Formats: sequence, C-alpha cells, structure tokens
Amino acid sequence: MKKVRLLPLAVAALLVVAVIGGLSITERPPTCSASSSNAAVMRRSDLQSIKFGAVRKYKLPGERAPNAITFAPDGSVWFGEQALPGVGHLYPNGTLIEYKWPFQYKSPPLGFTFIWGIAVWDGCVWASDQAGSQIVAVDPNTGAIRTIGVAEGSFPYTMTVGPDDSVWFTEVFASKLARIDDQFDLHEYTLPVLGTPGQIVFANDSLGYYVDTGNVGIAEPGIYSFDPNNFAPVLIDSSTNQLIAPTSLALANNGVWVAQHASSELAYYRFGSHAVVRFPTTPVPYTKTTLPYFVAANGSLVWFNEHYGNRIAVMDTQRGLLTEYSVSDPAANKTSQIDNVLTFALGGSRVWFTELTANYVGYVDATYKPSFSFEPINSTVDLSRGQSTRVTLTLQGQSENNITVIPSDSETLFGEPQSISLNLTATKIDGLHGSINLAVSISADDSIKPGQYELLFTAAAELENQGVYLSLTVLN
Repeated sequence: MKKVRLLPLAVAALLVVAVIGGLSITERPPTCSASSSNAAVMRRSDLQSIKFGAVRKYKLPGERAPNAITFAPDGSVWFGEQALPGVGHLYPNGTLIEYKWPFQYKSPPLGFTFIWGIAVWDGCVWASDQAGSQIVAVDPNTGAIRTIGVAEGSFPYTMTVGPDDSVWFTEVFASKLARIDDQFDLHEYTLPVLGTPGQIVFANDSLGYYVDTGNVGIAEPGIYSFDPNNFAPVLIDSSTNQLIAPTSLALANNGVWVAQHASSELAYYRFGSHAVVRFPTTPVPYTKTTLPYFVAANGSLVWFNEHYGNRIAVMDTQRGLLTEYSVSDPAANKTSQIDNVLTFALGGSRVWFTELTANYVGYVDATYKPSFSFEPINSTVDLSRGQSTRVTLTLQGQSENNITVIPSDSETLFGEPQSISLNLTATKIDGLHGSINLAVSISADDSIKPGQYELLFTAAAELENQGVYLSLTVLN
C-alpha cells in the first residue's frame, strides 16, 4: 500500500445526459467562467467495472488518486482527481469526462495536489486545490476555469453549499471558515480558538455547525454552532470536548453524529440530553482502529466510511442495527490490502465513494437487502457492578457462507471489551438457514465506571457484516 498523507486534521491534531461536452448539471446556466485558461477535456467510455454484493466499482484510467466526491442532480457524480490534477465526471453507464486543470505547481506533494472538497454550485464544479492554495471552478460546458486564491499553506479542505447562494469551505491550517458569495467574493472568518476545522453542515439559513478536531495543547475538539449571517461560533456543549479526533458531522435524530477518526467509533450528541453516546464498529483483525472518517445522514439512516476497516457502513438508528459492506472482494485481511476509501457522498439510492490508492470510484446500492440480519433489541439492560445477566439474540435469514459472531463495546476507543464480559453460546455458525437464537452472558466488573455503554454483536460473513446494538446501563 502506498504511503499517503491520509488526514490533514490528524496531522494537525494528532440518467446520462444527451450531449457530452455540453454537460448540463443544473437548470441554471453557468456563471463561474472568468479566466482566460481552460481545462483540458477528455472523454472515456465504458470504464471497466466490477460488482459484488451491494457494491459496484469503476476502474479509473491511469493513476488518478480520486478523492472528494459529490452527487449531481442528473444522477452522475463529480470527484477530484488528485494525480491529474483536476475533476472527473462519472455516469452510471461508465462514461467518464475528465477536466485537467492547467496549473503548474512549485513543489506538488507526491507529484499532485490534495483535493478534499468538491461541490456543484452556481452551474459549475468547484473543488479545493491544496497545492495551489485556491478554490477552482470548472464550467462543464466550456472547460473555462475560475480560481479564488487563499493564503499559501492554509489548506482549503471540505466544501458545503450553504444558504443565501453561497459555498463554504474550511481552511484547516489557517483555522478559518470561508465563504464564496454569489459575486464570487471571498469572505474568511477566523475561529475563536486556534483549532482545526473539519466539516460544515447547515440546519437552515441561520444555523450552521462545524466540527473542530482541536489543536494539541491549544484547543480542545468540539462541535460549534454559528449563524452564517453573523459569524460568532459557540461551543454547543462542553461535553463535546470528550470527542476524539472528530473529523465529520451530520444532523439526525435531534442531534449530531460525529466520526471519531482516531478510534473505531461514531459518537452521537443529543441536543436534549447534552450527553455524548459512543457506538463501536466491528473490529478488524489486522489493525487496532477501523478509523471512521466521514459521516452523512439520510433520515434515520447514518452512513459512514471506515477507512482502515475498508468498509462503507450504515446504522439504522431507529432499529439499532449496523450493516457494514466490504469495498473489496475478497475483504481486506491486512493493512496493505485496504483501498483507502477516504470520502463518500449520498445520492438517490446509491452511496458513492472514492478509493485513493486502488484507483476506483464506486457505490453501494442502498436498496440492497442483506440475506441475513439480527432482530432489533429495543430495550436497555440495567446491570449492577459485580453482577451478570443474560439476553438472547436472534439471527435470521440465509447464508451459505460461514458466519462469525463478534462482540464489541464502547468501553475503549477501539471496541475492546475489558471490564464488561460478553460470552456467547456460539461464535461460529456453519451456514444459516432460517433463524437461530444465541444466548449472551453479560457481566460487569466491580471496577467499571457506572454509566451507559453500547454493546455491538456482529454476524460477520464474507463481504458484509450485520450487527445489532444493545444499550447497557451499569448502576452504582
């Protein structure tokens, strides 16, 4: 596996349209063209694709190092091509249009730039260009380029279309949020503390949120709210300082879901209770952390990518179920086999993702129905320290593959049960035909801190995992 700079935040803190070549992406005519330079436009048809389970992937030509992806209204996707450098436009029939930027870099990292943000806005495709210290817009109808510069070394990062006809982005090393208005003027906002902003989301025209990974010895991590019309960020709750390397956030279930990148967990902050609840993911045998990176919500479904887990995952927050899809076939069993799925985007019935080093763009079919699953557990188990209890899990459906049942919990950042013991009557199932009940003995050591813990029981097969969460309250 190539060594790549995977996370600027962690470094700082730890269906096809009719006319190709005149590609309409919105009903509004493009207005971003303003430069004498143009992107070189290249068309490629019938990209090689592979399919397994819920996943289809398209192999990109040459070396493209795809990163950052967004969904377009016509069902296609736009993504950054760091090694081109430029942006790509992929249709589900395998047609790819590439727009190579005309820039020369002084000392490009690894021979190309970093592109972490991309957005379809104002009739054009906008992307962050780290090496060029700029935001680049491409008019897909003409290939014309517009650039908006930022300070060298500021590292323009993720991008979000905001209210009042604007696009926002973060500057992770400058500790700023920035906005481009409808006249293409740049407005920059310095954060109240010298942090490392990751991603911005908007609840409405007057309320936005951003997640700050923090800055060792200077600023704590946390979730901040702000009014885009009067920028004065406020930490929403001191309990969000408990977050570990938060890199992304999504609004759902009357709260905020956060990817904790230096862990194997998602975190959920509920506005009403002012508490952070941590949900483990399924451990992998070859590394300590699954490394959740970005998170996005579609109703009660919360999607996220597990960078080191080499998976795209979805949590059904209403039913307490977790599904994890391997993005490779066979599934990775060592770190050198991971595809570096760093970014993804929700679009219609598909969850699109980029694979930085494997050089694929692909999607998970969100309508795919796994052949087996756990029945939901809709209750909370109360347990005093030093005591034990039993619960029954029901796994149902069909699987010709062998299934391994893996327990994990939120005691540590990495899902490892320590002071909570989780013992199952069976952890190996030789195929599944119908339903099977699994008894689980749960006990809490005397030394464990009272409070709420999330337990996860995962039925792992070849290419997909099916998990069920159980909330455990340890009493005094």
